[in-house]
This record gives sequence, C-alpha cells and structure tokens, in this order.
Amino acid sequence: MNQNFESLAGTLTVIGNQITHLEVTTSTMDVAWQQANEGALDGAIVIADSQSAGRGRHDRSWISRGGQDILCSVILRPRVALAGELLMLAALAVTDVTEALGVDAGIKWPNDVQVKGKKLAGVIAESKTGPDPDVEFDVEDQARLGANVDRITVVIGIGINVNFDPKTELDAAPESTSLVKEFGGDVNRQDVFEKLMQALDVRYSSIIAGGTVMPVWRNRLTTLGREVSIASGKPGDSIELRGLAHEVDSIGRLIVRDENGRDWPVAAGEVTVRSIQ
Repeated sequence: MNQNFESLAGTLTVIGNQITHLEVTTSTMDVAWQQANEGALDGAIVIADSQSAGRGRHDRSWISRGGQDILCSVILRPRVALAGELLMLAALAVTDVTEALGVDAGIKWPNDVQVKGKKLAGVIAESKTGPDPDVEFDVEDQARLGANVDRITVVIGIGINVNFDPKTELDAAPESTSLVKEFGGDVNRQDVFEKLMQALDVRYSSIIAGGTVMPVWRNRLTTLGREVSIASGKPGDSIELRGLAHEVDSIGRLIVRDENGRDWPVAAGEVTVRSIQ
C-alpha cells in the first residue's frame, strides 16, 4: 500500500511540523541528528520503511522487515528540566495507540511496551546539551545538570511492531509480539503512525505547558510489585541487584528493595522479571 506519511506534516500542535519519510536508511536516529544539527524545529519526525542499522537499548539492533512496522525518530527541544519525562511520554504515547486499537499494553520499566509479557515496542533517547554539539548526555543524567543549561536537544527513537511476524524472528526476537498478532486482523501502518503522532503531541504539549506524565506512566508500569534482577555495567563486568521492585521515585528511578530490606534507586540497567507476587 502506498503510504504518504509526509502529508500529515503540520496537522498537530507541535509534533510533526516536519516529516521526512525515507524508504531505506541506516537509522532514523542518524538522520534525525543530522537534521537537528542543521536546525530542525521542535517536533520534527523522521520515519523509514527499512533500516540497515536500527538500534535499540543496550546497543542491540532493532529487527524489522521493510515496510511492515513503525521505525521513527522525533526531535524534541524542551527545557532541560523536562528531559527526564521524555522517555516516559514516548512509552505512554505507544500505549495510547494500543488502547485506541483495543490492545491492552503495559510498560516494563523504564520504557519497553509489552503485551502479556512480550515486547511490542521499544523507546530509546539520545541527548545533547550545552555549547558543544558533540557532547552527549544520557537523559537519565539530566537532573544533575541543574541550571547550567536552558534547552536540550533530544532525539527519541520509537520502534513499534505493527505487521511484524514474531514466528519469522524466533532467534533474534524470541519474546516479541506485534499489533497484527494481538489485534487479530490487518493493521494500517499509516493509521498507527498518525495515532502515534497525535498521542505524542498531546503528551508533549502537556508537559511543556507545565503538566507531568509521571503518575500515568507509573500506573502503566508492569514491573512494580515483582521480584526482579537488574544487571548494570558492561557485559562480563556487570553488577546484579535482586529484590522487589516496589516503587519509582520522583525522577523515575526504580526503587528495588533487597532481601535485607534496603532500598536501592536504579537509574538504568537490564531488568529481568523473576516472578509475579
């Protein structure tokens, strides 16, 4: 089906003022950063039919066959104080889309969207701030930057399995699902993209106007109340924390209570759910 994603440009408040649709690229993140460095406005989007080097969290590749799924990146330029909520709002926007389609999804901390424990979508963020455009910071570190900067440029990458068939990628993505599998019928990719843009626009417009997505994001987390193990650090040199994921704090860190009753705030790491209480 011929899909004209660029025709949707400028139809919303902030998101999608500029839309670049590519048939093939290395990664929409790469193209978005190029556009950001050339002055692209807050809310510009790059979407591709196929990526040769799509990336997910922890340097993993993102698996998708051409023209089947949503592979997009969004350029955001908010006040630095809002950076910590950008991953939250992106994951929430995906669950807004699934809700509109009648698919019940939740968020595995911090930003994997799952249906019945299987991964439907992933969100990553890369950020740059300060006078040197080549200096990069992780979004999770923004709180410590304080008042040294006013604005930050963040590129959010969103991958949604729309017509992806998990059976064809059992080795690469054994715990994955897709909208077409969960929905039980044909899913129009452009319709999903339009719903995603609308959801992002609502969530982002809310936080730049002074709102917060934290309470809603917390309520959609499926990790809370579960026994987890969290690996942090480089492979082969990682530290593992085990305990009960019982809360998130005001900046979105997962609070894990160990067997001695001590609470540990976790800002990043690979989370494995061990059991459901």
